[in-house]
Amino acid sequence: MTSIFNYFKTYGYKTEIMGASFRNLDEITELAGCDLLTISPKLLDQLRNSDAALMRKLDPANLAPIAEQMHVDQVRFISMMAEDRMATDKLSEGIKGFSKAIETLEQQLAHRLAQIEGGSAFSHAVQEIFMLNDFNGDGCITRDEWLGSDAVFDALDQDLDGRLTPDDVRLGFGGALSLTSV
Repeated sequence: MTSIFNYFKTYGYKTEIMGASFRNLDEITELAGCDLLTISPKLLDQLRNSDAALMRKLDPANLAPIAEQMHVDQVRFISMMAEDRMATDKLSEGIKGFSKAIETLEQQLAHRLAQIEGGSAFSHAVQEIFMLNDFNGDGCITRDEWLGSDAVFDALDQDLDGRLTPDDVRLGFGGALSLTSV
């Protein structure tokens, strides 16, 4: 990201550089000054509660030296990708993520259609909650994937294994619903 930011700013490309998919605060602070950052609510809360000084690391007025401007054709692009393992890995990860998002959307649409056609609303809601949180599609939700509060995760994780299965979610929310209907 730093190399991209410095290169694009040095050569005056009319674009905004956006950082995303942060896993921790250190990754965010390393890109302080980037044009745009997408930060999860959990990490935003951690930033808000931190007393650490936030120093600007990326500044268009103070760019790191950059090699000469590149002219890239398809052959050069493929060669550059092959030389940069992180770029190759991140591209692959991004494509897998988008594929997972498409599959999740298709499943959600199928559930909505089943609901409209008379399926069980509760069962479909649990399915959707699970699909939205199971980012890597491995059939379980870890605390890192969970978009809700830690307290809800802990309440659903009855066996304390740090993972939620579809049954954990179904049983947890089913228990809560049965208490509210009494």
